[in-house]
Amino acid sequence: MTFDRIDMNELEKELIEFRRDLHTYPESGWTEFRTTAKIITELEKLGLPVRFGREIHSPESMYGMPKPEALEECYERALAESDRPELIEKMKGGYTGCVTMIEGALPGPTIGIRVDIDCNDVSETEDFGHKPVMNGFRSKHKNCMHACGHDAHTAIGLGTAKILSAYKDVLKGRVMLVFQPAEEGLRGAASLTATGMFKDCDYFFGAHIGLKSTHLGMVAASSTGFLASTKFDAVFHGASAHAGLAPNLGKNAMAAASTAVLNMLAIPRHQDGSSRINIGTFRSGTGRNVVPEYAELTIETRGITSEINEYMEKSAKRVCQASADMYECGLDINFMGSAGGIVCDPEVVSRAREILEGVDGVDEVIEDFDFGAGEDVCTIMKAVQSHGGKVTEMVFGMPLIAPHHNNRFDLDERVIGIGARSFASIALEIEG
Repeated sequence: MTFDRIDMNELEKELIEFRRDLHTYPESGWTEFRTTAKIITELEKLGLPVRFGREIHSPESMYGMPKPEALEECYERALAESDRPELIEKMKGGYTGCVTMIEGALPGPTIGIRVDIDCNDVSETEDFGHKPVMNGFRSKHKNCMHACGHDAHTAIGLGTAKILSAYKDVLKGRVMLVFQPAEEGLRGAASLTATGMFKDCDYFFGAHIGLKSTHLGMVAASSTGFLASTKFDAVFHGASAHAGLAPNLGKNAMAAASTAVLNMLAIPRHQDGSSRINIGTFRSGTGRNVVPEYAELTIETRGITSEINEYMEKSAKRVCQASADMYECGLDINFMGSAGGIVCDPEVVSRAREILEGVDGVDEVIEDFDFGAGEDVCTIMKAVQSHGGKVTEMVFGMPLIAPHHNNRFDLDERVIGIGARSFASIALEIEG
């Protein structure tokens, strides 16, 4: 489809500038205060209604919240960095993200489109050869970096809104555009889904850039190979003591956690398919001569099926408990997030493929792409499928300068225009 009502060159420049702003001020899950305020401001310029704050969340399903002191620090930081404090104040407590509805003039289906907005807990490289360093948009936030492309996803979502706003008179039905917080760690989708906001979606589309697809212009109409995943923290509680004078009075939480780490990594992999486990962080200890009374592990399990993931999860928790018992420590297991697998619907995949073949900048369309990781969007997709809606998760190809979640990750920014045109074309033509 050709969008002759819009100067696409100028739009792409605007979207790249917007993406670079988000890259400069990245915010991790449940702290995307400034990011959300920027999105709302742009949507308001289009005259679109925006829902945000507590009205789009189910508090009991807001998993993996940051510690209160970290949440407050990020909130105060956002207030200082934003020109819309009145919006940020309404998000206090982690109620980030927003939803807009674009109403078409003609009758038709309800189409959901979701993009994610959070960053990774990564410190961006300071190497001058890194494009964000060279061009002055390296992350200003410690241990926060858009190292997975969610800044581009957000720009794609905004571009979709800008294009569709110019074509409301020929839009059939309505488009619900969701800017989702806390995708990393598989946390944010559950809160949005629990409100029932997706119950009216006839079609639903998600997308990711890059991954194992390194050809700009290639688009996958669907994804397979999603890994079911569970995220949890294991907290070991021991007793401190003088390490030289009376070590026998201590209960070494660090030793318990160390035993758990080594034995979790030794869990046998499953014969029926891919299984994974990772211990991402290990925090413990207060001083060289003090028996550690506290240790915390952040853990994730994955499986090509929910059953295999459950095997890994149960095995990991069993190892943690046994390790705690060995050192006479207490153990708390705190659930932080999860997502299952999903199978995209062939009918919508086939139609999406037909539409994508006519999108400017797309030179190859494939039907199936091996995603090979977990994705929080699966939670939303399952909810849509539960009432008969049709879903797919697309992939927009892009050369990788460095792997996802690496401190040198960067984009070929041309993918932003391709993504926006793809989403907008699908929304306008899905029933045609």
